Amino acid sequence: MTSSTSGHCTPAPSYLDALLLGALQRDHIDELTDELSGVFDSSPRLARRVAGLERNIAVFRSTYWRQHLTAHGPANDLLLAFQNQHRLPVRFNAILAEAADYSRLVQTQESQQISGALGVLTILGLPLGTALSILQVLGDDSVTHLLVALALSIASTAGALTTRYGRLVLSSLRGGEGKA
Repeated sequence: MTSSTSGHCTPAPSYLDALLLGALQRDHIDELTDELSGVFDSSPRLARRVAGLERNIAVFRSTYWRQHLTAHGPANDLLLAFQNQHRLPVRFNAILAEAADYSRLVQTQESQQISGALGVLTILGLPLGTALSILQVLGDDSVTHLLVALALSIASTAGALTTRYGRLVLSSLRGGEGKA
């Protein structure tokens, strides 16, 4: 028993504590590895799965990932030996790297979808806005002219979507590779 500054006696970490912590670390790293391998099982929910994985990694890191039980002592040496025997530091670093790759992938996909949506708004909005502006400047309140302007803007939008840029925008909305 060691005494603390508050006057209470606290037991020193034992060999059993070191082995139990090492076993908990190993089990959690196994769970994280399994979770990593299943990230792509449900592709439409990739962002949600990666966010859950990142949350689980953060909880593991803050709760269980300790390299030392005390400032020094044989229990620490036993914990480090257990971790090294089971390659826990290497495996955890690999998990961190793979999770970071998945996170970048999700961010790239989301950026492509946002860019695609903005592109569609541009392709749709520019012809329509131009047609309506022309009618307003001319002071034309005719419903027929409005419908003609809408039809022409739809036709020009359809034409714009057949261009290389339009196909790229549509492809990014679908989450695919932009092919021209």
